[in-house]
Amino acid sequence: MLKKQQATPEPARPPLDLRGWPLGLLTFALALALDLWTKSWAWTALRPPAGRPVIVWEPLLELSFAHNTGAAFGLLRGLDVGGGAFAVMAALVITYTAVIVARMPQGGRLRFVALGLIVSGALGNLHDRFVRFDGLGRSGVVDFIKINYPWGGSWPNFNVADVALVVGVGLLLLGGYLGARRAARSGTEGAAS
Repeated sequence: MLKKQQATPEPARPPLDLRGWPLGLLTFALALALDLWTKSWAWTALRPPAGRPVIVWEPLLELSFAHNTGAAFGLLRGLDVGGGAFAVMAALVITYTAVIVARMPQGGRLRFVALGLIVSGALGNLHDRFVRFDGLGRSGVVDFIKINYPWGGSWPNFNVADVALVVGVGLLLLGGYLGARRAARSGTEGAAS
């Protein structure tokens, strides 16, 4: 006779913590406004033929216009993906990140700042896909921050939205790590008493 397997109970999901959402919304609004403003400035001041690069810190940092028709750091350049595909990817990233933030146990306020940065970065670059077109009618993202290596060459041009995305992911990972440490510490303290 076969014995029935006993189902192991699923761990309880932590309740939604909404106290940090105003901070996330403020971070989102400020980062998105800064991104859109700087891209608009770069579009008018740096774009050839009238615009010229601006040297900020010789030879390491300059502001020079690039119209990125690909993905981050010029990947998929020349591939006609279209704004719709990027819109779907942005929606998936935003939804997934919001769920992680809402369910992250003891993540603190840092996770809401991270969410605000990630959403602003995704939407800032998505905005460009629908309003910025080059002379050939290809949609793309305005990139204008260029870091030159002292030994020659440079990192691919990027923008404020890219910085927000990278910093946001870093803060989300840091918040998760610190939250897990807090949870482990409180679990150890609870078991000791």
